[in-house]
Amino acid sequence: MKRGFILGFLALVACDTLGQIGFKLTAVSVGVMQFNLDWLTQLFLTPSFFMIVLAYMGAFVLYMTLMKNVDVGPLFAASHLELVSVSVFAYVWLDERLVPIQLAGCGLVVVGVVMLGISEHHSNNAAEK
Repeated sequence: MKRGFILGFLALVACDTLGQIGFKLTAVSVGVMQFNLDWLTQLFLTPSFFMIVLAYMGAFVLYMTLMKNVDVGPLFAASHLELVSVSVFAYVWLDERLVPIQLAGCGLVVVGVVMLGISEHHSNNAAEK
């Protein structure tokens, strides 16, 4: 896999992670969703709301760019590394709990992504021969 694709995958995970962190920060800032003008005003005045919008716009552009050159399976799987990065971020910076079953799940996600990457590498090598 070329270096550009790896950087693209990392940027995609970063955008997805920023979006999820933005959701958390926005929820803490504006509270429970209410269908009124005051709540919407508070939402649009919260900087983390714009972090969500920009992060998912970036993720969309990265998905579309990577989709032209990468198989859907590994791309979709790599995007799920966001589950791991958000969990780690929440544990380290937001003082949220990370229990053993969650750690095991994160480990399985990482193993799955690595296995898909290895299988794609082998299938590409076999196709070239």
